[in-house]
Amino acid sequence: MSCLQESSSAAGHRQPRPAPRVHEALPGVQGWSIEVCPGMTAALYSGNGQRETQAVVVNTSHQVHFTCLLREASQARVRDRVFCPKVGEGCIGYAPDERFAVRYGAQYQQIDLALSPELLGELVGEDFGQVSEAIAQGFLMRASRPGNRTIAAATRLAQRIQQPEPLLLHAAALEYLGWLLHGLTPDERDPRTPLRERRCLLAARERLLSNLSEPPTIAELAQDTGLNQLKLKQGFKALFGTSIYALFQQHRMDRARQLLRQHSVTETALMLGYSNISHFSAAFRKQFGVLPSETRKHYLGNAGAD
Repeated sequence: MSCLQESSSAAGHRQPRPAPRVHEALPGVQGWSIEVCPGMTAALYSGNGQRETQAVVVNTSHQVHFTCLLREASQARVRDRVFCPKVGEGCIGYAPDERFAVRYGAQYQQIDLALSPELLGELVGEDFGQVSEAIAQGFLMRASRPGNRTIAAATRLAQRIQQPEPLLLHAAALEYLGWLLHGLTPDERDPRTPLRERRCLLAARERLLSNLSEPPTIAELAQDTGLNQLKLKQGFKALFGTSIYALFQQHRMDRARQLLRQHSVTETALMLGYSNISHFSAAFRKQFGVLPSETRKHYLGNAGAD
């Protein structure tokens, strides 16, 4: 039975107005969630307005999630992928039992529409073929391009979560679902993405991360892999969920955090190609929310305790 059929099953009787459930999704992140119909839940998540939130969480959901960033910044890392969406950019994800490292800004706000795979297939029909294979294999993470219509649909759904009217909530949820599917970007599992291009992008990633102290230029990466610069940048975003520079910086700062266990801040900065220590400190703080000197003191304190 479809979502709309379910909502009309009590024809002639006014449905009771649903009320959102308010809860703390993570320390510092508040959530408002509401069941749209059996198999579909809509949620709005917001930061605490004071400081960013960082956590490692295990996803216990077995639903397909359609998310869209409405305000400030968020980052999610799972397997070998990092997602740092722009405002209005969406993500379609199915990753039961996967471990996520997440980071949300103080003013962060995001919409999340979760559907069972069965209901999603019933609702979207032929469009389900775009994601069904990845869902069947147990892991799906796909970006959906930002756009004014997506933002407008996400904003309407956010309003309906907090001020729900059953019919308008249904309409807003389905409109939002439609625009995120409309903006779906290619994935490495998508046979429409040429195999040669996928191999070139994987080679570019390996080349990019081979020396974290000296990144190649985009022109050098393009020359080495045989892709033009536009295809390289667009392909990186579609395949890895982030820009070339953002992926490099993420790995560079992860390496910095490892090096700080055994080396001073100055030594770590120099080993990673920084001639200006303040630039290194700023990049580290942007990635992790703390200064490298604080991380170094933490490691030294733990070593002393041992």
